Parts: sequence; structure tokens; C-alpha cells
Amino acid sequence: MTDFENQIDEIRIKLYDETKNMDKVGVISTVNSHARKIAQEFGINVKSVEEEYFETVDLQA
Repeated sequence: MTDFENQIDEIRIKLYDETKNMDKVGVISTVNSHARKIAQEFGINVKSVEEEYFETVDLQA
């Protein structure tokens, strides 16, 4: 396994531990927050569809 793969596995475990007791809305919010920070750090422009997603998907189902 490469160092890159090990780093990805560590990130997956950390994200799982951080979100394992959250509902869907909490997980989505947390992941989106991390993604925004990463995008900003690396100068990536992301078109947000978050509002549309929450309007059209029943997250309680």
C-alpha cells in the first residue's frame, strides 16, 4: 500500500468517527463543510447545489 492510500484510509476513519452518530443532515453538513474548506484552500471553484438538493430530497425518509 502506498503512503497516499494510507493517508486516504486515515481520512476515511477520521470522517467515520466524526459522523457515525449523526443523522443524514448532520453528515451532509459536515462533509460539505470539509469540502468547502478544502476547495477554498486549493482555489477550487465549486458550484453549489445544496439549496436545490435540500428542497427536492426528503432527508427524513
